[in-house]
Amino acid sequence: MPDNSANDTTQLLIQYMDNELSVLEKETVKKMLASDEKLFEQYQYLLAAKDAIRSKGLKQRVQTLQAEFLKERNKIIIPAKIVRPSTVFKTFMRIAAIFLFAIAGFGVYEYASTTNQSVYNESFTSYQSPVNRSNETTNDLSRIYNAGKYTDVISRVNLKQQKNQQDYFLAAQSYLQLNQPAKAIENFKKVEDLNNKNTARYFVEETNYYLMMAYIKTGDIKSAKEKMNIILTDKNHLYYNNVKKISSLQFKVLDLKNKN
Repeated sequence: MPDNSANDTTQLLIQYMDNELSVLEKETVKKMLASDEKLFEQYQYLLAAKDAIRSKGLKQRVQTLQAEFLKERNKIIIPAKIVRPSTVFKTFMRIAAIFLFAIAGFGVYEYASTTNQSVYNESFTSYQSPVNRSNETTNDLSRIYNAGKYTDVISRVNLKQQKNQQDYFLAAQSYLQLNQPAKAIENFKKVEDLNNKNTARYFVEETNYYLMMAYIKTGDIKSAKEKMNIILTDKNHLYYNNVKKISSLQFKVLDLKNKN
């Protein structure tokens, strides 16, 4: 029997899966699987990998891998002997199963480590409000925001009878900084409403990006993906490079997690 190293154990499980062990060896492996929960989990991954290889969806990729394997194999000079096609395929299946097992392990890690907060933290860029020297009233709110006095910004905006896009936008940014994404979304949407009703449009690209980030934080992945798609269709968008760094896999993981 092989020793208990990680590689030998994997090979043993593959042999068991392919029905290549003796009766005594099979019984030994059965007992190992029954008593070792981690080993049983590893065996399930290998079974899933084998099924995946044989599935219709991966058929073309497997054929490519098999061709590459055979090509590399033929480069090696071996004394003439008969090699059964089934033996070659079994060897290939073992390599592919181990390869997919490694991918499965990465997938488990990716699934466990990807959260709304982790994606938000990795992708978030703080907003700095520009100061407009020609408008002291506008400057006042911007200075308060840039000073990090987010509660004061919200209080001032709430006291205003007539609010413009900047008022709602800076209030939304303040709510984001105070970890109140639902309130931020509410105010970002008011920026969008005003832009839709007026010919003068402000903070359009900024609102797309920060709305997406707020949606991620609240777990509304569908709405976040809609904003993401808007940004990625325009390579000149202010936040195109920021959003491009977020992988589609991360969005798929978040979508799965937030549906549960």
